Amino acid sequence: MIILSFFLIVLFVGVHFFVKYFTSLMEQPRKPLLSISSGASIAYVTVHLFPEFQKFQKEFNLSWDIPERFHDYSLYLIATIGFLAFYSINHFVKRGNQNGENPSFLIFSIHIGAFVIYNSFIGYYLIKGLKQEPKHLVIFSAAFLLHLMVNDVGLRLDHKKRYDPEGSTVLALSLVGGWLLGCFVTLPTPVFALWFSWLAGGILLNTIKEELPSERKSRLLPFVLGIVLASALFVLL
Repeated sequence: MIILSFFLIVLFVGVHFFVKYFTSLMEQPRKPLLSISSGASIAYVTVHLFPEFQKFQKEFNLSWDIPERFHDYSLYLIATIGFLAFYSINHFVKRGNQNGENPSFLIFSIHIGAFVIYNSFIGYYLIKGLKQEPKHLVIFSAAFLLHLMVNDVGLRLDHKKRYDPEGSTVLALSLVGGWLLGCFVTLPTPVFALWFSWLAGGILLNTIKEELPSERKSRLLPFVLGIVLASALFVLL
């Protein structure tokens, strides 16, 4: 399955290099495909990722010596921290854009750095976090291919010319780096769980922040359709 995962990571990398050629995705109102993709991302977190927390909760609590009162919530709190981290970064990005200027290079670097951690896990998860069966790989890849497209469009709108080629190249390389890490290293479960839950919170924020702002002119029905179809797929398969 490593060969299949290699071809899938190449597809993921291609998102960061080729989305720019689909200029209609950057136009307003928001394209239905992006809203469907956002809905699928929400479903992936709530229906697939959150239930996975239960597999790691006990070992995570013991390894990190989590106080007993937090045993049932520890990974959910990490997900909340991931949500807040991306919310805080996005706040400063938007404030820079509201002033009629691009966000500062420092904010740009922090934003891209956060997505490096984010993308690296996606690459790692592709080879180490999934059952290495074609069905699971294809479902995961479809969900994250769409999600990476949503992220890339959002970053291009936030940072404009500064994003390409530096930002897109760094994010593409981080996907490959995470995949290579998974090829040669197996992270301890507590570390994996920490990274995993942080990512879940980040996915929620990065999806919601693309759908809610009025200037995005998002589509309700495609968003709902994405949630319903993806939820059914994850539950039934």
